Amino acid sequence: MVLLAFALSGCANPVTLQNYNRIETGMTLKQVEEIFGGPGESYQGLKTWRGGHSRHTITVEFDDRGLVVTKTQDGL
Repeated sequence: MVLLAFALSGCANPVTLQNYNRIETGMTLKQVEEIFGGPGESYQGLKTWRGGHSRHTITVEFDDRGLVVTKTQDGL
């Protein structure tokens, strides 16, 4: 029982609707990375974080200053 609780607490998936809703236009890349616990996958100004299943994703677009412009989610 203790091992199960430990495993679940250490493997919390940060790709959730609650964390998606925390992202606001104008936030810095660092602030968004703190929400997700690290950097996402990068592609042409977009950062994507994937959940336990690859169909659960959050993608954030940053401008040239590193500030959030838009965000999208899939599967949440």
